[in-house]
Amino acid sequence: MKEFLLKWLELLKNPQKRSLILTALFYTAILISAYVLFRLQYNLKYEGGMTPSPDSYWVFAKAFIIIFIAFGLGITTINYSQKIRKEVIVFKEVSSQQTNTASDVETANFTLDKKTFANDLKNAKKNEIKQVGLNSICDLLKAGQGAWYDVKKSGETKTLTMTATFALPVENMDASFQWGEGLVGQAAASGKSIYLDELPEGYNNAILSGLGSAQPKFLLVASVHKGDQVVGVLEIATFSALPENVRTQAIELATMLVEG
Repeated sequence: MKEFLLKWLELLKNPQKRSLILTALFYTAILISAYVLFRLQYNLKYEGGMTPSPDSYWVFAKAFIIIFIAFGLGITTINYSQKIRKEVIVFKEVSSQQTNTASDVETANFTLDKKTFANDLKNAKKNEIKQVGLNSICDLLKAGQGAWYDVKKSGETKTLTMTATFALPVENMDASFQWGEGLVGQAAASGKSIYLDELPEGYNNAILSGLGSAQPKFLLVASVHKGDQVVGVLEIATFSALPENVRTQAIELATMLVEG
């Protein structure tokens, strides 16, 4: 008997098992209530009689007591289940926050491998340097798509022409922009970088971008300088955020493409 009680006490320590036990008691009480109500007319006739008497009152009292207990167990079970559910949700939220915090720390300490990047450029043919460099940058950033634009000058007119691509659809590979046109042209004209996060679905229909039909969540469009002149634009689309330190490193790598 003692071992039996100890086992039950052990079971009751587990919130999930307590919830299951309460649920089982609730359904059992419902079945008993249904049986008592079904037998009520017979109990009134054979136990309590058809006229008011202490016995007939007891028959009614039994029915109401059992029904009251059944509903009480039901309410307790529902409330307890909700409490457990909230505890599980809170636990998941805390776990998620801890995971995000660890991820943020990891990202904050993230460093792009310049040595490997430099070796990739060193081993590339002269006419392939920008393509090789773009591929390496996109690989390091785990980017979904990317593009490189060279500045072409004809008289007083400056045009930005796509000369290297990474995972772009064929129809987007001949994109070009006038100085100040679209995100690429704006980045070149300002000599700065543009970073957009949490882009809405279909953003490319509203914002002119060389990435055309791509629908990333984050977009970096950065002007690349040689001395005080803008000589190119790097465009990178990713599905995860690019912190400022990572964006700065990416632009530094892009600058290495025009230093030779």
